[in-house]
Amino acid sequence: MTLLMALVRSAYLTFLVGYTLVVSPLGVLWSGAATRQGATVAIPVLEKVYTAAWLGIGWIALEVIAAWLKVWFDARARRRAASSPAPGSLPAA
Repeated sequence: MTLLMALVRSAYLTFLVGYTLVVSPLGVLWSGAATRQGATVAIPVLEKVYTAAWLGIGWIALEVIAAWLKVWFDARARRRAASSPAPGSLPAA
């Protein structure tokens, strides 16, 4: 289940980054133009929305890293448990 959640979070993070890059008005922010199809958009408003989107992406990225670390540590613990001798048995000489 932990691996599934890590995969779902990774897929969601990938989608969110891609979607944010596609819909973000990078041309408007970099060019300084404040109009798009005749509607005036305030640059500070665009910058706030863009910042909020990237803060959300950053938070989800932290969750993705934590989920993958948990998967890695769980797998490592299982490998150690499988390679250690059973309790009460003598180690091989």
